[in-house]
Amino acid sequence: MNRREILNFSALAMASGMTSLVSKANAQPSETGIGKVFTPIADSNPLGCKIVTFTTVSPDVKASIKFYRDVIGMSLADEGTLPDGLTNAPGVGKKGRHYAIMNMPETKSAEVRILEAPKNATANRPRPTSGPNDPGLLVMEGGTRDPAESYHKLASAGTPMISPPRYYWFRNTTWGRDVDVMSYAPFGPGGEQMFITTEINSDRHPWKYSGLHSGFFNTAVTSLDQRPLDAFFENAFGLKRTSQMECFQKNANELVGAPPDTYFLWGNVGSGVSIEVWEVKAAKGTTYPTSLDRTGLAMITLRVNDVAKCRAMCATAGITPVGEGALPLVGRASPGGFTLRGAAGELIEVVGA
Repeated sequence: MNRREILNFSALAMASGMTSLVSKANAQPSETGIGKVFTPIADSNPLGCKIVTFTTVSPDVKASIKFYRDVIGMSLADEGTLPDGLTNAPGVGKKGRHYAIMNMPETKSAEVRILEAPKNATANRPRPTSGPNDPGLLVMEGGTRDPAESYHKLASAGTPMISPPRYYWFRNTTWGRDVDVMSYAPFGPGGEQMFITTEINSDRHPWKYSGLHSGFFNTAVTSLDQRPLDAFFENAFGLKRTSQMECFQKNANELVGAPPDTYFLWGNVGSGVSIEVWEVKAAKGTTYPTSLDRTGLAMITLRVNDVAKCRAMCATAGITPVGEGALPLVGRASPGGFTLRGAAGELIEVVGA
């Protein structure tokens, strides 16, 4: 199951990690309507983009390993200290940082890369003051076979959560099916927010994994205006919008920690890449650009089938990498690549297949 920013950040805002935004919701409508047709699935992801890693920064790497191993059911696939020179992505700092990589090969979910936080590190997305109306990288999402059992397991481990599981329903005319789900939003030891989601509709697919959880596949990037995000993903990666839904449900708002009357749009860019773009209908919000020296969810890693072509597309669009190189992946100690900063301030590491 899959679960939306303004491009113009000032240098000062990037340095401080936040900037205040005001939407144009009250602007006078144009006499001419301009729309955009959703792209067919087969044409929506020409570089074969796929999220392969979520990077979270934790003040206690051992506690994060224990959480993802004992509570989520992942395995420790790699652990060590970072050498010098792998990447100069924002906030990576000096060599010697403790890291660990958790994976779940059975489900082919994305890896979770845990980085040791610098002493006295602040949060990428401070809680409880921030919410989904604040543009930026919001969550990593995965599934479970049973929301009650999953919630009990996480609650028993003392996991912070916004609410118990909430039921919500969508009719997705783009996909041609109804979406009946239960979800809840826990937080990992580094402060990273997750969605744990279960299909409960009568025609749902049978659970095909041996464990309670599937690992993590999907992310959501929030905004006050989805158009800059759509443009960034299309210009940098060729990803085009394939769907959009609207949400005005109290249960779903309670799930994400939004005011009960919040209205937002959400849908996917590309097919198979697992990135949702949200547009929250709010008068203002605070953007939180991510960095590898702040705690919580800091970066996603996208694998592409042609790194050189992706670089060329970025250059053509005037999108300049903010870092060169890449952090370790399982089986690839020095994968190479580059890092971009997305339209909502999110860090995106790009690696080859």
